Amino acid sequence: MFSFPGYQKQLSYRHYDGSYSAFGPPYGAANTWLTAFTMKSFARAQSHIYIEEKQISDPRFWLSKQQKDNGCFRSVGLLFNNAMKGGVGDEVTLTAYITIAFLELPLPASNIVVRNALFCMENAAAKQNNVYTNTLLAYAFALAKKTDLCNQLLQRLDEQAIKTDDGIHWHRPEFSDDVGKIRAPHKLAPSAEVEMTSYALMARLTKPDYSVEDLTLATKIVNWIIKQRNPSGGFSSTQDTVVALQALSLFGSLTQSHDGPRKVSLSLDGSPVAKFQVDDSNRLLLQSALLDKVPGKYTVTVSGDGCVFIQASLKYNIPHPKGHAPFYISVTTDPDTCTHKSERILTVAVNVSYTGPRDSSNMAIVDLKLPSGYIPVKATVKRVMRPEASPMNLSKVVQTFRFLIEQDIPVGNLQPATAMVYDYYETGNGARRPSARRH
Repeated sequence: MFSFPGYQKQLSYRHYDGSYSAFGPPYGAANTWLTAFTMKSFARAQSHIYIEEKQISDPRFWLSKQQKDNGCFRSVGLLFNNAMKGGVGDEVTLTAYITIAFLELPLPASNIVVRNALFCMENAAAKQNNVYTNTLLAYAFALAKKTDLCNQLLQRLDEQAIKTDDGIHWHRPEFSDDVGKIRAPHKLAPSAEVEMTSYALMARLTKPDYSVEDLTLATKIVNWIIKQRNPSGGFSSTQDTVVALQALSLFGSLTQSHDGPRKVSLSLDGSPVAKFQVDDSNRLLLQSALLDKVPGKYTVTVSGDGCVFIQASLKYNIPHPKGHAPFYISVTTDPDTCTHKSERILTVAVNVSYTGPRDSSNMAIVDLKLPSGYIPVKATVKRVMRPEASPMNLSKVVQTFRFLIEQDIPVGNLQPATAMVYDYYETGNGARRPSARRH
């Protein structure tokens, strides 16, 4: 239902040579990472909708032309996700990602482009300490059936793993919340940590010699991953959601059993509230019930053989927490005080910068709410929206963006609106400020 319109929309970002960029041909060079992601997504979708073979072969040919003499792939275009930048630059990590895309098409490990890429990765693997990069390398070697190299990396990753009662996962020590403080139990993991943990899971389950011990460890990894899901079933971002669902699907395909029906009963203080039944006919269907009494003591009773995933979601509003944020944002208006003449049209200036531990942020999103009754002047906003006019990521240098807003409907007793800047790939990293003052 959604696949074909999505396929057609993605083609609008295609360049004449089969490559892809985030904003299409008019706005700069193609992107190697996005081209590889599009290629493997189209290949997977071919079993569900009609996709012309050219739409897979052209990106494949373009990517092969980006391969250097040492087998590694050069990074072309903007790399929006800083997690892709490994300890020796982004070259090895990007090469692992593109190689995974080729092997999942599937291309054989004997293919000359794949073989040369594996040579690049083999040379880098022994001296590579970046956890994110190692998880991609392990999965790539597992797909290529290079068991010894895969097991060596998995052993190294096992030593770097975070093992708790909640399961097993991996994090980036240089950006971890666990350095100097404890992560709040309700805070979901950053996108990159979900990705690297999912790649480690797929590496362990894809290698040719996986064992019962691997499945046991995989169960603990899955236990951690599913606890990072948001109430809608996804994760922090689109990218980690894609990788996590692929990993969970692989685990499910290896552990699926045709057990009898499982029954779930939900009660409040002994009174029935809802009943669910899960069997082979509806095991992929989301079943839900509204719990309208809060607070309340709810009890879940489960019967039958097999596994079910139960999640409770509670939504509430809290004041924005104070403390250091990895972004800076301020909003001013010109004029800064309203007179009868000036309140019709205002110039809004948004000042933003990155204040976190890296040199620059991932792709950053500025979300600006307008005071009630005001609308943006579209022509001025379009100038800001143009990719060549606005950087996709933020540095330590303050960037200023200006546009006009005009009063559409007079509203009395205006209250401050809010402005927020956050990391697209790690949405928990952000800053919030009032975007307009009271009249």
